[in-house]
Amino acid sequence: MREQNLPRCACGSGVEPAGGTKRIIFACAGASNAGQVSNEAAVQLTKEGYGNIACTASLAVGTPSTRKNVEEADEVIVIDGCPVGCARQIIERTGITPDQEIVVTDLGIKKGGSLDLSEEDVETVVSAAWEGRGRETRKQRPEPSGGCGCGCGGSMETLVVEWRHIGSNVEETCERCGETGRTVMGVVEEIRPILEEEGITVRFVETVLPDEAIAESNSILFNGVLLEDLIEGMEVTSTPCCSCACITGQDDAECRAVKYNGERYEAIPPELIARAALKALGLE
Repeated sequence: MREQNLPRCACGSGVEPAGGTKRIIFACAGASNAGQVSNEAAVQLTKEGYGNIACTASLAVGTPSTRKNVEEADEVIVIDGCPVGCARQIIERTGITPDQEIVVTDLGIKKGGSLDLSEEDVETVVSAAWEGRGRETRKQRPEPSGGCGCGCGGSMETLVVEWRHIGSNVEETCERCGETGRTVMGVVEEIRPILEEEGITVRFVETVLPDEAIAESNSILFNGVLLEDLIEGMEVTSTPCCSCACITGQDDAECRAVKYNGERYEAIPPELIARAALKALGLE
């Protein structure tokens, strides 16, 4: 454990000026283990004297006191659970550029639906902040290709495609989820070089859900938006799934499926995945 309440330079170059760097920390605190690790790490960093945690939602709604604290800070630190970057997007849409951005999943911590936290994971994120690794993320982030820069959506620099499923991996999940997962990965590899030519980075995230979250299994999100919310006329349903029954031990287990244009799809076809990706980017 680091010695607490002793301000020091996060880049490791020595002691900071008297009083130390005044940092404000925003965490996404999302509804996953990674999101909750981000919040717990922000709390721990506050206790250790690295900076002070602030309410991300308060900044989003324009609370004057939160905005004032940001303006008075020397550094703005963002801790996001995953590459979707909800906290970063909130910060940037208020016209603020974070000085550091730490992404929990980029540190080797797998995102899942369980809210059980590991002290080791929290310590990994806390250490990354003290080491200044969030500055590396900011340097690596590509500049937007055009757009007004006001956060209104005129430019989209990253497409994050997230596949959620029960089971430990693509081979150990249910049959339809596995087929969907392989298709998603194939589509991502197909569209990545095309979108990168337009200055858009494509990232794939796999989220393993606990068995009790079977209702969310076989879902795909594009920059945090579900497939069915991007394609007009698509509806979510569920059908009996023998392989899910084997995984969960529930004889009557059902898994997600979608209805579109009079057809029911248990495994999501590539054309619908590609179309949703383009819609998420505003390209269709």
